[in-house]
Amino acid sequence: MGSNQALGGSSEQTGYDIIYLASCALHGMEPDAARARQMDLGRLYRMCRFHSVTSMICMALEGTDAFDSADPEVVKKWKDAKAKAIRKNMLLDAEREQILSEMEQAGIWYMPLKGSILQALYPKYGMRQMADNDILYDPAGQKKLVRIMRERGYDVEVCGKSNHDVFMKPPIYNFEMHTLLFGKFSGGEWYDYYKNVKERLLPDEGRSYGFHFTDEDFYLYVTAHTCKHYSHSGVGLRSLMDAYVYTDKKGGSLDWDYIAREAGAMGIAEFEKKSRELAVKLFSAPVWPGELAFTAKEREMLSYFIGSGTYGTTKNYVENRMREVQPDNDAPSWKRKLRFIWRRLFPTMEWYENYEPFFARHKALIPFFLIYRFFRRIFSKKGIQSELRAMQEFGKKKERNKK
Repeated sequence: MGSNQALGGSSEQTGYDIIYLASCALHGMEPDAARARQMDLGRLYRMCRFHSVTSMICMALEGTDAFDSADPEVVKKWKDAKAKAIRKNMLLDAEREQILSEMEQAGIWYMPLKGSILQALYPKYGMRQMADNDILYDPAGQKKLVRIMRERGYDVEVCGKSNHDVFMKPPIYNFEMHTLLFGKFSGGEWYDYYKNVKERLLPDEGRSYGFHFTDEDFYLYVTAHTCKHYSHSGVGLRSLMDAYVYTDKKGGSLDWDYIAREAGAMGIAEFEKKSRELAVKLFSAPVWPGELAFTAKEREMLSYFIGSGTYGTTKNYVENRMREVQPDNDAPSWKRKLRFIWRRLFPTMEWYENYEPFFARHKALIPFFLIYRFFRRIFSKKGIQSELRAMQEFGKKKERNKK
């Protein structure tokens, strides 16, 4: 049965502000001025940064007089964030075309992924922010690509360790070049589904080495990628916006029978359906979310999206892993906790093969790596201490639920 009950709590309320303003921006409609003036723009700004949607929400707020009576310093943050987001997208777009041109000349096949494609479907340029650029490419061309990127002034942050290589160039250039869409360790069923992905690709018109997905396969990949993050550490509201924008633009021409069949083969059929239905409910019209009827499952899912942000949280990661070792509703036993801690301290050999292949090949050096990893994680903000706190809180929550 549907419910008009709000999610509750200030974070959820601010999440509602984001959803409402984003919906207005997506439909080119002016937000309700009185509602906009009541929003805490400082808190809203911080939450938008958490979800990587400051540019879009700033565009919506500029259609009201909310900035007129706001703290000038806060308004400056909003305006600067929007300007920087647009500039960054422009620079990344130009740089990506240069890199792809050099890959063409080097004979390396490639396919741009995710945000670089999705951003073009949003109503205004810069509305959909990008932190980096993701490109799938031929692993046989890895050495050539490293040479190209170094000659363009990039630092090789990661190469040959997992399913993607990372290249950085200050101040804003960040390219993740994927040799596989999903790694063997973290990708699960998706690794098997996409390991021969080249067979699914179509050649770009006018290019010798550029490729692209069909619209259906692009949607399936983005959904699988979102599902992976959702089940790992969580993923934020921008993913729901992407799902709405893509299906709104392409939905009428998509082969939904094919999507349902392939989503089932990947084990994401339920997630695809539920997340798409939630996205459509939230963004198909500029309505305050508190006025919408949500099922209990939809409220739970929405709360999770709101609380996760773009890159997920340690709390979500720990809770999701603890549910795997203790799937029932009981509080995790000390044995289950110990198993979780043990696996975090001493990863499986499959983990090494995916993330630290050097040590997988030189197993005698693993003890030295473990000592380094332990001390590095002790002093990390998302390290051992934060995971232990999250695990303790999860246990308390389970105990409260039992009562």
